[in-house]
Amino acid sequence: MPTENSIDCPALHKRSNSYPFGDRVPCTVQMVKTVTADPMPGIGLAYIKGSVPVANENDIYQAWTNSHGAVAAVMPDGRHLGLRPGEFEVYTWHDLAPAPAASGVTLATDRANRLYLAGPMTGIEDFNYPAFNAMAERLRAAGYDVENPADHGTVDGADWADYMAYDLTRLGLCGQVAVLPGWENSKGARLEVHIARELGMPLVNAHDLVSMEVA
Repeated sequence: MPTENSIDCPALHKRSNSYPFGDRVPCTVQMVKTVTADPMPGIGLAYIKGSVPVANENDIYQAWTNSHGAVAAVMPDGRHLGLRPGEFEVYTWHDLAPAPAASGVTLATDRANRLYLAGPMTGIEDFNYPAFNAMAERLRAAGYDVENPADHGTVDGADWADYMAYDLTRLGLCGQVAVLPGWENSKGARLEVHIARELGMPLVNAHDLVSMEVA
């Protein structure tokens, strides 16, 4: 099951003297431009089985890095697409140090498998709860621990700020955020994504996660 630290790679275990990232290892990358697989001399793209892998501009992918610092984007079907410097930016880094234990504090290792579901609600019929609940059910069936804002339903007397104040406390318990379609048009979802990014959480498309599990 994909989680923030699910991609094992050589750089997590050994790094050469020429390794370019110091003591850090890319966890996810965001594409600066759209990249497709390179043809091989003489055979073109015939070495690729199935569709040609494409990493789209602005999309975020899990990263695989070798001991010399060569980075590949991991496609939803598990294939690796090699990237060149200038084609991507590191979006998040692996946490190579164990989190210190503290009473009453949820450790990073506990949060890694916990996912917050973000998306539009205001102005949508039934507050978009059916879409939230359906996706949460699919993700839980795939083994994810899901924080679903629709679970609390509507509360008499509560306004938008009340819901956000509560939901943000749940967001802080998670290790990544999965977004539903239309999140960019939601003030609340945009705030949740902004805070998640500031906290270094990976941002993934909820439908892509389900597709990765099926693949």
